[in-house]
Amino acid sequence: MSQKPFGYVYDERMLGHECKYDNTMAECPKRMKLIYERLQKDQLLDGALKIDAREADDSEIRLNHPQQLIDEIISLNSTEKCEEYCKDKEILWTCENTNEAARVAIGGSIELVKAAFENKIHNGFAMVRPPGHHSYGKVAQGYCIFNNVAIAAKYAIEKLGVKKVAIVDFDYHAGNGTYQSVKDDPRIHFTSFHGHHYGSFWPFSREYDYHTNDPNTLFVPLNGTMNSEGDYVSVFHHVLLPMLKQFQPELILISAGFDSGYYDLMMEFGQGVKAHGYGHMARLLNEICPGKTLAILEGGYHPYNYTESASMMVRGLLNKSLPRLEIPSRLSASLLETLWNILNHHSRWYPKLNEKLNALERQQEKLGLDPFVFNQTIFLGAKMRLMYDDVKKHKIVRTREWFPELSEEQEAVCKQKIDEYKKEYEFTNHHSDPSEDNLLVQCIWDDAARSDAFMQTSPFASVLIQEFNDFVAGKRENMMICDREMYIDAVKNGVLEAHKPITTTFNY
Repeated sequence: MSQKPFGYVYDERMLGHECKYDNTMAECPKRMKLIYERLQKDQLLDGALKIDAREADDSEIRLNHPQQLIDEIISLNSTEKCEEYCKDKEILWTCENTNEAARVAIGGSIELVKAAFENKIHNGFAMVRPPGHHSYGKVAQGYCIFNNVAIAAKYAIEKLGVKKVAIVDFDYHAGNGTYQSVKDDPRIHFTSFHGHHYGSFWPFSREYDYHTNDPNTLFVPLNGTMNSEGDYVSVFHHVLLPMLKQFQPELILISAGFDSGYYDLMMEFGQGVKAHGYGHMARLLNEICPGKTLAILEGGYHPYNYTESASMMVRGLLNKSLPRLEIPSRLSASLLETLWNILNHHSRWYPKLNEKLNALERQQEKLGLDPFVFNQTIFLGAKMRLMYDDVKKHKIVRTREWFPELSEEQEAVCKQKIDEYKKEYEFTNHHSDPSEDNLLVQCIWDDAARSDAFMQTSPFASVLIQEFNDFVAGKRENMMICDREMYIDAVKNGVLEAHKPITTTFNY
């Protein structure tokens, strides 16, 4: 155990970032406050060092964003201006206090990094908002104003002399802003686990599939739902940990979004990461970079999930006991297909991954199974991307009520599901890594795996396509940022052409 304290950031100035024109926003002040209160209740901040946050200055923000975006956010001095500003943005709301809160979020993240490299703390957690991992350049989107994690990483490199930084993002939504911010910097390794669903999930782009253009970016696109904490941690052992051991970062920043948690807002259409899975992921990352593993809050929208998940993640960062983790004997088939593609793609850059791929191919041959066919992917999001780009271009973005709130019955189901797994916790300080033989067996690619992969991926992708088609056909009043009435008026007035339903991936 380290003699240095755990570090944390919490500043109530960030609670002032609150949407004044829509009280249904899932990204709201209580997210940060409830996590802080839960960590206090669990006594995880006892003996910890609170790192004072401050407002970042323009020069620090310009490490990742142009002055244009900074000036735009400063100018938002009325509710009317705030909502008007978002009419050509994707899933963004702002308020008169956004500038202050966003600067405090950045300043707090930077100060946490500085504390780690001044040897004041051993690991830490910045409970900050607004989140940041969708923002880049002059683009604020997805609840994110400035990119807290990207700025913190660049500050560490440019101002503190850190040579290599790894960013690991396990939020359900792609860290698209972080990727765009760091993709050309060989000093930063970026990993994102995210919903993809063959491109039918936001941000509807081929760019966030597994086939990245450089060795320092690992995308784990999730095409199926309800992948478990055991599935995630298995992918850590198969690809992420070998990559990071080769990369040798001096600092790991976790983009800590908890909306992949089991029965977060998306319920059975989300992921299935139970809370202690976040603790184990944090524990494994700390083994790569002891004492210099810092988490920065991103998403997570059901309080019963994100408070439990944040508590478990902090336990992992503190090297406290965690519930035993069950590593599955076979990976979720849809994730297994992705893993095979990742190994094929990245093996040219990473000798350990090439060894793993060769061993898996020998196993297939030994079992008399056909070889895995690499790069058989599909993309379903082209028309969705065009629709979003159109409504932004013509400033007819729907700025309110993007997500239906859960009913009382749905809330009760989420709580029940989480309570059920919490009853099974068996805390221990002894955690064994899976053997190489067990990891190989997880990856057998046979007819059953092919069938299961299809069955796991098709339901949610079909729902997303049907929602789009229903909107185009006039059967839905809205689809996220797309409003039926504004869309129809724009078509009637010749502002934009009517969009067509998704009937084939080749009909663009």
